[in-house]
Amino acid sequence: MLLIFLLVVGSAVSESNYYGQQRLERMPYFLSTPSNSSFREGSAVRLTCEATGPGTKPRPIITWYFKSEQIRPTHKYSLNLDSSVLSIYPFQKSDVGKYICVASNQNGQVEHSFELQMLNNSAPLIVDIPESKVVNPGEQVTFVCRAAGQPPPSIKWYFNGMEISHDDLHVELTQRDNELTIIHTTREDEGVYQCTARNVLGMASVDATLKVYLPNQQALDESLTNQILKNIVKEAKENVDRAINQSKSTINNGEMSPWEFMKMFKFNVPQNAALTKAREIYEQSLLLVQKHVRDGLKFPVNQLSTNFSFESILTVSNIQTIMELSGCVTGPFRNPCTDMCLYTKYRTYDGQCNNMEHQFWGVAQTPFRRNLPPIYENGFNTPVGWNPEKLYFGFKKPNPRLVSMKIISTEEITPHFGYTAMMKQWGQFLAHDIEQTAPGLARQTYMKGAICNRTCENLDPCYNVPIPSEDPRMQGEKKPEISCIEVERSSATCGSGQTGPIYRQLTYREQMNILTAFIDGSGIYGSAEVDALDLRDLFGDHGLLRFDIVSETQKPYLPFERESSMECRRNRSHENPIGCFLAGDYRANEQLALLSMHTLWLREHNRIATKFLEINPHWDGETIYQETRKLIGAMLQVITYEHWLPKVLGPDGYAELIGPYKGYDSEVNPTLANSFSAAAFRFGHTIVNPILYRLDKNFEPIKEGHIPLHEAFFAPERLLSEGGIDPLLRGLFAMPMKAPNEQQLVNKELTHKLFSRVEESMYDLATINIQRGRDHGLPGYVAFRRWCNFSVPETWDDLEDDIPDDNVRATLKELYGHPGNIDLWVGLILERRLAGALVGPTIGCILGDQFRRLRTGDRFWYENEGIFTSLQLQQIRKATLAAVLCNNGDYIDRVQEGKYLRRSGTFRKRRAQKAHEKHTCSAGDELKKDGDVWKLDHCTTCECKASGFITFAELSMVLLLKANSYQNTWQYLNTALACYLRNLMLTKQHISVQYRIIANIRSKRFEHINMGWQRPGGPNTNNLT
Repeated sequence: MLLIFLLVVGSAVSESNYYGQQRLERMPYFLSTPSNSSFREGSAVRLTCEATGPGTKPRPIITWYFKSEQIRPTHKYSLNLDSSVLSIYPFQKSDVGKYICVASNQNGQVEHSFELQMLNNSAPLIVDIPESKVVNPGEQVTFVCRAAGQPPPSIKWYFNGMEISHDDLHVELTQRDNELTIIHTTREDEGVYQCTARNVLGMASVDATLKVYLPNQQALDESLTNQILKNIVKEAKENVDRAINQSKSTINNGEMSPWEFMKMFKFNVPQNAALTKAREIYEQSLLLVQKHVRDGLKFPVNQLSTNFSFESILTVSNIQTIMELSGCVTGPFRNPCTDMCLYTKYRTYDGQCNNMEHQFWGVAQTPFRRNLPPIYENGFNTPVGWNPEKLYFGFKKPNPRLVSMKIISTEEITPHFGYTAMMKQWGQFLAHDIEQTAPGLARQTYMKGAICNRTCENLDPCYNVPIPSEDPRMQGEKKPEISCIEVERSSATCGSGQTGPIYRQLTYREQMNILTAFIDGSGIYGSAEVDALDLRDLFGDHGLLRFDIVSETQKPYLPFERESSMECRRNRSHENPIGCFLAGDYRANEQLALLSMHTLWLREHNRIATKFLEINPHWDGETIYQETRKLIGAMLQVITYEHWLPKVLGPDGYAELIGPYKGYDSEVNPTLANSFSAAAFRFGHTIVNPILYRLDKNFEPIKEGHIPLHEAFFAPERLLSEGGIDPLLRGLFAMPMKAPNEQQLVNKELTHKLFSRVEESMYDLATINIQRGRDHGLPGYVAFRRWCNFSVPETWDDLEDDIPDDNVRATLKELYGHPGNIDLWVGLILERRLAGALVGPTIGCILGDQFRRLRTGDRFWYENEGIFTSLQLQQIRKATLAAVLCNNGDYIDRVQEGKYLRRSGTFRKRRAQKAHEKHTCSAGDELKKDGDVWKLDHCTTCECKASGFITFAELSMVLLLKANSYQNTWQYLNTALACYLRNLMLTKQHISVQYRIIANIRSKRFEHINMGWQRPGGPNTNNLT
């Protein structure tokens, strides 16, 4: 019996323990709970207490307690549906104390307690008071102002009673505005600086004064009379004119190098040369002021900051006088853009009137845009490395030529497994359509008169690169006469690189883009009206481009340059020398493959213009020309974005960085970034072959053979005498391009052989790229990784993922010392390539940002609504470079459909034809009838008056008259009125009403609508029935 009792009792105890344990396991537990917190009086408090339990249904019940009393919803307290969130508003002193959150279910409950306290509000109290200062001109000054208070006070700064904005580039403000830094002090910075701290309870302020001390200031002001300034500017003009004229006279009767040709071509753009010259005169005038001051007043320059500029001590009237006398006050002529009927249909040549709200965005002869502020050595205009002893990240900047030799230059190349040389050539052709940095005009120093290639000093405009002793040319018996590589600084735009009071801000030195930023065919047509007119055939009224000679198939070559002294005869002893050809971009003669592309697109323009004349015989020459130019621009955009750019960025990179088109945005600035132009887009130099291949009809080398790249520069006579453009074009689309990789970056044709004469200083493209980036003040590679939101390497091992080659990283460390010191272009081309791409992630980031801007910020982008009709768009989207090659080559009868892809033995053929018969070549993009969709375009025939748009009353009469003879009256009214309204859309007035009218017409309803619109220069219009 005892045994049975013990067994029963033991069983009961075990069962009790079992079920007790199960209850514990099924009790609720907290997922999130409030913590002890403090809040300001009057603020809104939100507390979250969430709980759950395994297998519990329903979920635990949440109950809130304050001071042992359950909280229920009132005007102060509110709970969400499951009571997991308690809100208290407003929070007051009576709400301070202990709170409990309880979670319960049928198996038990758990609780969590916490306390809420109140923050004591207080008015602002300034605890760090800015100190008054006396400084020399050019020094950097920082005022510190910190304030205590609850809530934390906000700080604002005032200068002589006016608020200082974050947009003022002359100053820097920390994130919480506790510190104000004046980057480069001038006389105009003298005054009272006020720090003001505010919160809801009050305000506190304190003043500090700044005195810019200048010895002999009064004597300086009295000595710089208007007559003295006139004499100074006159002397500066004479110095600049002498240097420019002597630079021009360096053309001699012997052979010239390609670099010397490039130096001379910059004089062929008169307006650009005038703007550049004015800037040079202005800068030289300031240097002469400096000389005048030092010589006449024994000015204590040694007491001033190294960032000192004589602009900072001149009066506003002094600077204005120098600017006016030098001519450095102008930019592009501002187009009033009043001819709305014209500017809704066609681009201007210089890019104005594209964006009506920001008229100079993307315009020719305007400064580049900055992704990051520049890092000029003196803070505003001297290049990085101007002082070779200056340290960056603790190390000197390495010699660019040494970087080129040790990392970049390669003797061996590997052909790309998939892409042809046309990838490189389209990249160059595109680059010459959207950017050309304005070069400095002179090759001689302005003060001393020494030729840049005869001195290794850094004297404006010379910024030469010393040839290191390791250079092979310094090792041989016959050494160069001058031991440096000639480089001249890019020209600056007027109004940049200033620190003077006339701007009231630090304006960094900015370089100028001669061309429009838009992909608009400016390389074909020019970026100024005077250039465009010079390229047109104005004798016939057929909208054609001008030419002088034709091929044996009667297809034109570019016209010859006849109006200037420029020529391309590298060796004048040759028989029948050929002069330079003329194109929309003066660099067309740079090398034979590029010249072939320019010839190709001249022919394509004339081919399309001839077709337009056939289908629209009533069009005049101007209409044919503009419609053809518009269509050519669209074709360039399609080829670039649909066929070329996805291969550069890779398919995934293109989808992520570019993506689908979302329409035009007038707030997107398409202006080219300096980092894009001077660094990222120069990735193309890594895919250049050392040879231009030339192939016959059977894709075998022509009898003259292939041509080394350095022999193809400025050699237009070889285009005409050695087979024309066909062999070169076949070499581009049938032969592989150079593969870009970290061990074989830029071939030696570009780094060693552009000057073939040993006694001359060499021209190294890689060295120039590095030096150009420093001249433009581009921040380094690491800074742009940060800008792209990528990881920022602090040690050399941190670069392993992006620059995986151990030897390359070791050489970089040897040259640069610190990752932050790496030049932008060098770091970009060394990165591991993206999957299926030709570039690494940081280049992809910069290219992606710029190409998105070029598309979204272009009102005339081919996909933008209203630019082309839907039928025209269908045809435009079929455009390929293969078709252009087929249609405009002399005897090109086979082109692979993917002209950037290496040939696989399969070509699209065109049918046999006689020389003068119409082409029937097909490259995978057959069109139903070429040009048919351009037969009737109401937007190209809309009625316009000199005073502006036609009125609605006038339009209604036109519609009624024309609709009578139109088969589908509604279709005509729809398209004609939509055209008219599209023109008005530019004014952004009553857009919603315009859409209503179109909707009413499309739904076949008439309404009597009071419009109340006024045309430019015209009367009010009232009704349309």
